[in-house]
Amino acid sequence: MKTRKLGTSELQVTELILGTWAIGGSMWSDYDEAGAKEAIKTAIDCGINCIDTAPAYGAGHAEELIGEIVKGVREQLIIATKCGLNIEGRYEKILTPEFIMHDLEMSLKRLKMDYVDLYQIHWPVNDVPIEVSMEALMKAKQQGKVRYIGVCNFSGKELEAAIKCGEVVSLQPNYSLLERDIEKDSMPVCKTYGVSIISYGSIAAGMLTGKYKEHPTFKKGDARNFFYRYFKKEYWPAVKRVVDEVEAIAKKYSARPHHVALAWILSHDVVAGAIFGARNGEQVKDNLAGAEIKLSKDDIEKLNHISENIYS
Repeated sequence: MKTRKLGTSELQVTELILGTWAIGGSMWSDYDEAGAKEAIKTAIDCGINCIDTAPAYGAGHAEELIGEIVKGVREQLIIATKCGLNIEGRYEKILTPEFIMHDLEMSLKRLKMDYVDLYQIHWPVNDVPIEVSMEALMKAKQQGKVRYIGVCNFSGKELEAAIKCGEVVSLQPNYSLLERDIEKDSMPVCKTYGVSIISYGSIAAGMLTGKYKEHPTFKKGDARNFFYRYFKKEYWPAVKRVVDEVEAIAKKYSARPHHVALAWILSHDVVAGAIFGARNGEQVKDNLAGAEIKLSKDDIEKLNHISENIYS
């Protein structure tokens, strides 16, 4: 699989990155741990070199599974995790230096590793100055426990403030054909400072697979009930029009809709990789073609047009 340079770092990440929120086993229906382990193994076997996780994914369980599976191949991989959500409490956002260092040590323990390749602030906070948090992250980098620093869910203004405090190599935003706000906010900042984007929600939590022919509903506690706005019933007609266009374009490439959705993200030069989730090995394999399709300029313009102003 092709790789792309991650920002100003020396890391070369594969264009597709395995995301592990669902692998953690909470906030997603129908969890299967054997399938979760298989997903990690299959991703590695298929040449994916980057795995993205966080303590918040299953209250540390996703990190534990990764630590178990990657023994013997860890040095071939780029492991990305996050800090700033207190899984020992009520998932409140905390970015004090003391909590960052505690969070890092706990992640390393669960991952069974001495360092992580990319350590990311999971969410910005307002009660701790970013320069204070970044100083702690830079200290962890100097100690060799972190190779590079990234941020997630930062606005353009927040990203620029972090960049001024230390080297930030990546931004992880919610970005897909159904979530394009970053194009007018943080994406220009990334281009200016050489920060790479690694997108999450790349296939819109399954919405862009085309599997939903009617507005879907989910079990209580499922993240799709509260985290992604495109699952709200009032947006269904506009969302369905986007999905229909993606399906039509996919037929031209003898591909599936989510392959086109991933290819569209990868058509942006500022993107280093697109994160996708998978519950088992077959789902991993099913996403691989997303890195093989090169969309025509005309098809990219069609997708850009149909996915504009979905929520207005």
